Amino acid sequence: MAEPTDLEGRVADLELQVISLTETVSQLRAAQDLHGQPLPPAQKKPRKTFKQGETSEELLSLVDKSYILPRVASTSFMVAIAIALRTASDSGTIDMRIGSMLGILYAFGLICYGWFAYRERSIHAPVFILWGTIVMCGVVVEAHRVFATVPAEVAYVTLAITGLVATVVSRLHHVALPVFVGTLGMSFGAFAIDYPNPFFPYLVVILGLANIFAAYATRLLRASWLRWLLLAMSAFMVQIWDMKLSIYLGKLSPENLDISVKGLLPSLAFLGMIFIGIALLGVLGKIQKKVSKFDLVLPIINVCLIFWSGYYAISLGLTTPLLFSWAAFASALAHLGIAWWLAHREPGGSLGTTSFALAGGLLLAFSAPQAFGNAVIAYALVALLAIGMARLSLKRDILSLRLASYLLQLYACGALVMLLWASDGAKPSLIGALSSGLLAAIAFYHYFWARKNPPQEQDALVNQLNKNDRGGGLLLVAALFSGFFTLRVGLYQTLDMLGAANWSTFDGAQSVLINFCAATLLILSLTLKNKELRNIAIVITMIGAGKIFVLDLMSLKGMPLMIGVFTFGLVAALASFVLSRWKKAPQKNAT
Repeated sequence: MAEPTDLEGRVADLELQVISLTETVSQLRAAQDLHGQPLPPAQKKPRKTFKQGETSEELLSLVDKSYILPRVASTSFMVAIAIALRTASDSGTIDMRIGSMLGILYAFGLICYGWFAYRERSIHAPVFILWGTIVMCGVVVEAHRVFATVPAEVAYVTLAITGLVATVVSRLHHVALPVFVGTLGMSFGAFAIDYPNPFFPYLVVILGLANIFAAYATRLLRASWLRWLLLAMSAFMVQIWDMKLSIYLGKLSPENLDISVKGLLPSLAFLGMIFIGIALLGVLGKIQKKVSKFDLVLPIINVCLIFWSGYYAISLGLTTPLLFSWAAFASALAHLGIAWWLAHREPGGSLGTTSFALAGGLLLAFSAPQAFGNAVIAYALVALLAIGMARLSLKRDILSLRLASYLLQLYACGALVMLLWASDGAKPSLIGALSSGLLAAIAFYHYFWARKNPPQEQDALVNQLNKNDRGGGLLLVAALFSGFFTLRVGLYQTLDMLGAANWSTFDGAQSVLINFCAATLLILSLTLKNKELRNIAIVITMIGAGKIFVLDLMSLKGMPLMIGVFTFGLVAALASFVLSRWKKAPQKNAT
């Protein structure tokens, strides 16, 4: 009978404790009421979850101490089942084709379960998506490449569907990991399927879709590194394709090439249109509200990548240069049309106006010489386009477009100078003089227009790149270089009339011409008190010094060398005089 007695005693003790606790709580509540401070409500410890839309939080949750053991266990079970299927296929228990299909279905089941697990906020959702994608890519690559149980078309389509499903999961549940592993898995898997001889057109489609999927999920990711990585992979694929073309075209004619190799140009067009579409949606704010740097520079990178990759293939004899150049010229006009539309879309122009304008101008400069068959006409067209862009920048108050026009003008003059230097040699032609004179006149007009119409205000970035519109000095440099090639024709004709048009005399006379230009600018800078002219004159003086004391001393002798050294001494003395007198008078134009 002792047990009931003990039980009754314990119940009595519990009753006393409950009564005591109740009295204590009543006293505390009364004290809180007296001071007007209510008791804080009981707080339940919240469940630890990652924030939606934050990539770093989600990735860190994968190694969370409270989650790591359950996720390791899930990983072990998933990998064990995959190994069991592989072992059964290797041993012959399951037919290799059936085993491949079972592996694909198993991986797809893991991805689907991860989809629903994300909806339930399960801690295992990232693990199922991660390993489902890894198993899917591994099975598809091995089934096609090693066992030949899956056709190439089915393999590429399966990888594309995997990336699409992963992107949809990321978009619906606002998580980053699925689209990361989906786009990277489909891209690396497509590279590995037929390594080292991939079927390039299919690979282009996969990489194009991967870039689209990454752009689609960027609103929730804000991870530009993924887009940069996919762009780099696309560029790497194009370079490999060009390298393969150079090998095959050295042995076969273009007509005898397989479609997987000779389909470069249509594939480049497809990839280029994808990048143009992504960039346009990005600058319009359709991908994310804040326009990323990736979207701003993508049009320029796209133009350079696509054109020069195609140009290299054309140089190998893949197709006629005329067709390619006119297609590129039409694309340049399309870029310029988009830039015009963006410039008039809102006051001050939309973001991306300068990017598309510069991309279109560069593509025009690249393609016009072959399209027209005349470099003079092509570079003159680019120079006139630069003036048009400068006027549009003033009209629509787009300051960065003004700087882009300077770069295009400099490119047009510089490209013509390089062409004339390589083609004219020591005997300049009259056609070269007319062409360089034309571009010099256009560049001079552009320079004087820029100084007559200075920018009214500048934002922070443009102020750093083009402080006080100093970039306008590039126009004067471009004009002077073009003008020099015009004057050297007259110099050559003068020496020819005097019967002294040999290489040594002409080379020395060019040094004198450089010194004469520097002296003229020094006098003008002192007369006008123009600091910009002074600085450019000093630069030209240094160029003259380099030519005389480095090149001429090694290649010339006698009278031509003596005259060149003497004229440089005069210019150096004049420069010393100008610099000493510079601070004695107030500056009218210190641009």
